[in-house]
Amino acid sequence: MRKIIFPWFLALLIAALPAGQLAASTSKAIALTLKVEGSVTLIKAKTTKKMPLRFGTPLDDGDKILTGEDGAVVLVFADDKSQITLRPNTQATIEGKRDQQSNITKRVSMEVGRLFAKVEKQRGSLEIATPTSVASVKGTECWVVVLEDGTTEVYTIEGIVELLNKFSGRTVVILPGQVGTSTPDGGNDVGDADPGDVPGDGDTGGEEHSIEIEVEDPDGSTRIIRIQYQE
Repeated sequence: MRKIIFPWFLALLIAALPAGQLAASTSKAIALTLKVEGSVTLIKAKTTKKMPLRFGTPLDDGDKILTGEDGAVVLVFADDKSQITLRPNTQATIEGKRDQQSNITKRVSMEVGRLFAKVEKQRGSLEIATPTSVASVKGTECWVVVLEDGTTEVYTIEGIVELLNKFSGRTVVILPGQVGTSTPDGGNDVGDADPGDVPGDGDTGGEEHSIEIEVEDPDGSTRIIRIQYQE
């Protein structure tokens, strides 16, 4: 069991504490790094400096993540425990703004690659933006695949995803078992997904663990939330 102190209005300063604990410090982190495999690079917002992404690293609005050929990373957002898994050869920028209730308007801007989103008890919105599309995730599990030309495929496992094509303005609704395909020429179609085409590695595999996060609410009260993840 790992315990992380993570107040809503504070972010994390990584400290060398026993048992994988992390300490809190002043910042405005919107997400936390739960797991890193292989080569994963972090470019902090408003900089060009590259550094390895490590377990426990807090993520701020505008931070960019690049996974290598053997790289993968699992992230959790601070407001509702929504989890995002970035698979190998993926480039994505993590964005988020808090409202007065500490809900985060969440956005992951993908340039290329594969992403798995898992949302259970949604607070605030979650969008996955690509060169051609914006996928609005509504309490669900889904895959988003972005090809080199910007073509975007969304596979819904549970829940509902709305997929907007930026060029045509057309929106389709993708239900469980369906795939939506949005293309640079404005095409935006939905149909039944071939089970063999659905990516099958939403998590990074391994033994299941949990992290406890102590949350400070706007009124100053604290509570503990537990996040399950695999390592």
